[in-house]
Amino acid sequence: MLTSTSFTSRVRTLTGKEIELDIEADYKVSQIKEKVEEKEGIPPVQQRLIYGGKQMVDDKTAADYALEGGATLHLVLALRGGSSLSQ
Repeated sequence: MLTSTSFTSRVRTLTGKEIELDIEADYKVSQIKEKVEEKEGIPPVQQRLIYGGKQMVDDKTAADYALEGGATLHLVLALRGGSSLSQ
Protein backbone atom coordinates (compact mmCIF):
# COMPACT_ATOMS: atom_id res chain seq x y z
CA MET A 1 0.00 0.00 0.00
CA LEU A 2 1.35 3.41 -0.96
CA THR A 3 1.23 6.24 1.51
CA SER A 4 1.35 9.84 0.44
CA THR A 5 2.34 12.91 2.40
CA SER A 6 0.35 15.07 -0.01
CA PHE A 7 -3.32 15.85 0.48
CA THR A 8 -5.98 18.39 -0.37
CA SER A 9 -7.43 20.69 2.28
CA ARG A 10 -9.76 23.65 2.14
CA VAL A 11 -9.39 27.16 3.47
CA ARG A 12 -12.67 28.93 4.22
CA THR A 13 -12.76 32.73 4.24
CA LEU A 14 -15.09 34.88 6.34
CA THR A 15 -17.30 35.34 3.28
CA GLY A 16 -17.76 31.56 3.09
CA LYS A 17 -15.61 31.11 -0.02
CA GLU A 18 -13.61 27.89 0.00
CA ILE A 19 -10.15 27.58 -1.54
CA GLU A 20 -8.73 24.12 -2.25
CA LEU A 21 -5.02 23.69 -1.59
CA ASP A 22 -2.66 20.79 -2.20
CA ILE A 23 -0.57 20.50 0.95
CA GLU A 24 2.40 18.36 1.93
CA ALA A 25 2.60 17.10 5.53
CA ASP A 26 5.97 18.82 5.98
CA TYR A 27 4.73 22.24 4.77
CA LYS A 28 5.11 24.94 7.36
CA VAL A 29 2.06 27.08 8.09
CA SER A 30 3.95 29.97 6.47
CA GLN A 31 4.09 27.94 3.21
CA ILE A 32 0.34 27.28 3.39
CA LYS A 33 -0.19 31.04 3.75
CA GLU A 34 1.97 31.59 0.64
CA LYS A 35 -0.33 29.20 -1.28
CA VAL A 36 -3.35 31.21 -0.09
CA GLU A 37 -1.61 34.36 -1.32
CA GLU A 38 -1.07 32.77 -4.77
CA LYS A 39 -4.80 32.02 -5.06
CA GLU A 40 -6.35 35.03 -3.30
CA GLY A 41 -3.69 37.77 -3.31
CA ILE A 42 -3.79 38.19 0.47
CA PRO A 43 -0.30 38.79 1.90
CA PRO A 44 0.71 36.16 4.50
CA VAL A 45 1.32 38.87 7.12
CA GLN A 46 -2.41 39.67 7.00
CA GLN A 47 -3.52 36.03 7.29
CA ARG A 48 -4.45 34.15 10.43
CA LEU A 49 -5.22 30.48 9.89
CA ILE A 50 -7.40 28.73 12.46
CA TYR A 51 -7.69 24.95 12.80
CA GLY A 52 -9.50 23.15 15.58
CA GLY A 53 -10.30 26.47 17.22
CA LYS A 54 -6.63 27.44 17.55
CA GLN A 55 -4.50 29.91 15.63
CA MET A 56 -1.80 28.13 13.65
CA VAL A 57 1.82 29.18 14.21
CA ASP A 58 3.91 29.98 11.11
CA ASP A 59 6.91 27.76 11.93
CA LYS A 60 4.88 24.63 12.73
CA THR A 61 4.07 22.08 10.03
CA ALA A 62 0.82 20.61 8.77
CA ALA A 63 1.85 17.35 10.45
CA ASP A 64 2.26 19.17 13.79
CA TYR A 65 -1.45 20.00 13.59
CA ALA A 66 -2.35 16.49 12.33
CA LEU A 67 -3.89 17.99 9.18
CA GLU A 68 -5.21 15.45 6.72
CA GLY A 69 -7.15 15.35 3.50
CA GLY A 70 -10.47 17.13 3.69
CA ALA A 71 -9.47 19.29 6.66
CA THR A 72 -10.93 22.80 6.64
CA LEU A 73 -8.85 25.73 7.86
CA HIS A 74 -10.49 29.06 8.61
CA LEU A 75 -8.89 32.25 7.33
CA VAL A 76 -9.32 35.50 9.21
CA LEU A 77 -7.60 38.73 8.30
CA ALA A 78 -5.37 40.58 10.71
CA LEU A 79 -5.49 44.11 9.40
CA ARG A 80 -2.80 46.37 10.73
CA GLY A 81 -2.92 50.11 11.19
CA GLY A 82 -5.63 52.44 12.32
CA SER A 83 -5.46 55.35 14.67
CA SER A 84 -4.16 55.36 18.19
CA LEU A 85 -6.64 55.96 20.98
CA SER A 86 -4.13 57.80 23.16
CA GLN A 87 -3.56 61.48 22.55
